[in-house]
Amino acid sequence: MRSLKILLLSAFIVLVSNAVSAQSWGVRAGANISDVSGNGLDTNAKTGLYVGVYREIPMVKSLLFIQPELQYSQEGFETDGFGDAKIDYLTVPVLAKVYALKLLSFETGPQFGFVVSDNVDDLNNFVPSWAFGTSLNLPLGLSINARYITGLDDTFEHIDAKNQNFQIGAAFQF
Repeated sequence: MRSLKILLLSAFIVLVSNAVSAQSWGVRAGANISDVSGNGLDTNAKTGLYVGVYREIPMVKSLLFIQPELQYSQEGFETDGFGDAKIDYLTVPVLAKVYALKLLSFETGPQFGFVVSDNVDDLNNFVPSWAFGTSLNLPLGLSINARYITGLDDTFEHIDAKNQNFQIGAAFQF
């Protein structure tokens, strides 16, 4: 039994060391089109930007990766009665990324948003979301990506409304 534990621990160490050395860093940036929906709200989408860094950690070589990210995201919405709502988030997506082909990949997973600045009352400072995306992977580490992010919890403390965000942009992996 002891030798089996040593063998499993050794295999784990080898796998982790291989995965750590194969990690890739990247940067991504683009445009946000964000809004809130729910509870009969009459809002219009607002355009902002996002910029961030990510790391691809291989789980199954050339197929499945875990992609944690850290990004700054300008979001919000427009209303006729209250004007522009501006909400800036520091977001932490943790995505599972699958390469269907070398040229095409899909990603999904949770995203955790922390408010860093806003001009809105009764805003929740933490907003969990779920992200779905795809990327067209070009040569030289460039990619074009699109992502839809939907809030899992209310954006405001006393209003039943959730964030909706569409991102389109580019990434460079090195």
